[in-house]
Amino acid sequence: MEKLTAQEKTWISQLENKSPAVIMTAIREIGHHGNIRMLPYLFKLMKPSTHEIIRQGIIMLISEIKVQEAAPYVVAALEHAQLGNDFTPLVAACWQSSLDFSEHIPVFIRIFMDGDYQTSVEAFSVIEESIMNASPDMQKKCIKMLDGFSENVSKEKYPLFRELVKVVSGS
Repeated sequence: MEKLTAQEKTWISQLENKSPAVIMTAIREIGHHGNIRMLPYLFKLMKPSTHEIIRQGIIMLISEIKVQEAAPYVVAALEHAQLGNDFTPLVAACWQSSLDFSEHIPVFIRIFMDGDYQTSVEAFSVIEESIMNASPDMQKKCIKMLDGFSENVSKEKYPLFRELVKVVSGS
């Protein structure tokens, strides 16, 4: 890992501050300067005990990211962070960002299957936006994955699931 710059150290210090105003200043600065190396530090704040304004600020920043290298950081947060009620808005921020998540579609298929209806809709949108960039091997892997899940789809999500199969298979 590269050494942190003085500015990055300042941001980390601000993110660790107890004052929401100081933390929000750091979030805005990180957003303006496009520093994706700060994403893991931001995601550490994405927990239910963190002030809502801070969590919303981070989600907004994620939805505005245009740097493709941010995608693995976001996916890692979805897979490992304790996001609570912020999980669905963070999934929505993925498709809002217009980043290419084609290498991570299986993660979004799992989110689709495991999530409530709203979370599944958001995961569907991410998959729909990214599938056109997926390799043929990734598409095959995703079709096989969906085939394996077909028996376990709730009645509520089944129509959406059928559409997802069409989107992934390109028909």
